[in-house]
Amino acid sequence: MELSLISLLSFLITFQLFFVGIFLITHKKGNRRNNILLGTIFILIAWNMGDLTLQMNGVVFKWEFLQHIDDGFFLLYGPIFYLYAQGVIFRDFKLSSGNLLHLIPYLLLTILLLSLGNLTPSTSEEIIKNDLPWQFYLISALMYGHVFVYLGLTYKTLRKYRKIIKNKYSQIDQINLDWLSSSINTFGLLTFISLVQNFIGLAENRSVFMVTLVLLLIFVFYFVNKVILKALRQPEIFAGIAQNETSKYLGSNLTPGQIEESKKQLLVLLRTEKSFLNPQVSLTDLSDKLSVSTKHLSQVINQSFNKSFFDFINTYRIQEVQQILKESVDDKMTVLEAMYEAGFNSKSSFNTAFKKETGQTPTEFRKMI
Repeated sequence: MELSLISLLSFLITFQLFFVGIFLITHKKGNRRNNILLGTIFILIAWNMGDLTLQMNGVVFKWEFLQHIDDGFFLLYGPIFYLYAQGVIFRDFKLSSGNLLHLIPYLLLTILLLSLGNLTPSTSEEIIKNDLPWQFYLISALMYGHVFVYLGLTYKTLRKYRKIIKNKYSQIDQINLDWLSSSINTFGLLTFISLVQNFIGLAENRSVFMVTLVLLLIFVFYFVNKVILKALRQPEIFAGIAQNETSKYLGSNLTPGQIEESKKQLLVLLRTEKSFLNPQVSLTDLSDKLSVSTKHLSQVINQSFNKSFFDFINTYRIQEVQQILKESVDDKMTVLEAMYEAGFNSKSSFNTAFKKETGQTPTEFRKMI
């Protein structure tokens, strides 16, 4: 593949990143804070890619400040992506002055690079020739490690969020933020490819360098478009959870007797009203009918049945499906029809829940009747 073709592809992706980044930052609809954070990430990636493309074509900035301002951008990717995820997950998340602490590693590195007078264009050529000391490799490795640490923290927060919504909602397909999990994985893979490409570039293996560069460009293009499509299509009806919901039963004073009484009331309610047949039934709906708090009811379900609200409701729905299929053998009701009648509205969630609860697929169960 010719270098000119790679350069053209790189310029096109860089332009797209800048354009989308500026659009998000100036876009006044939706969540302004999240749009600005996401737009900032795109512009930083665009700057890095644009700088790389210019270097490949022999263009070197005359001003030393412009040569090194983007060298530490990798120390910004992780924190900004982490703050963006916090804004997506927590409806009451707010940026504060304390968040500026995330910028310290980037500022320190940038000041260090600008203070080293020997980092001239000729020294940049030495980097390519692999004549620089081992400290440069160490700094580069730490920068990439910094990104992976923040991606790990982001994924940890997402796991807590998913655990919470399973205790509040009976249908989570539209709010489990699969797109964010996928973005974390893609961003991680993108970072790894960049790491390989960077170290291969320092080692002067041109053929492998070009292959990894093409992979990097493809994954950047994929990552950007994936995040844009999924993030902007995220349902607006769900605004995230409150940050204090991550504290499970903190300060709860429920006695064993109260838990047992609430458990009995819950079972009576489900048996008489069959609230689980409502696809959108939530923990709030049941707690209102029982005149208890959602935290109270969540604790009752977790401790009495050792299940999340999501799994607890699905257990009743699966039992309903089994009953429907047993009673309608002659009517030839399909599994899909029984699924919808029992309160499920997602085939994938139904199949997963059925297998988890019974150890067999719905089709296998149907054949055994």
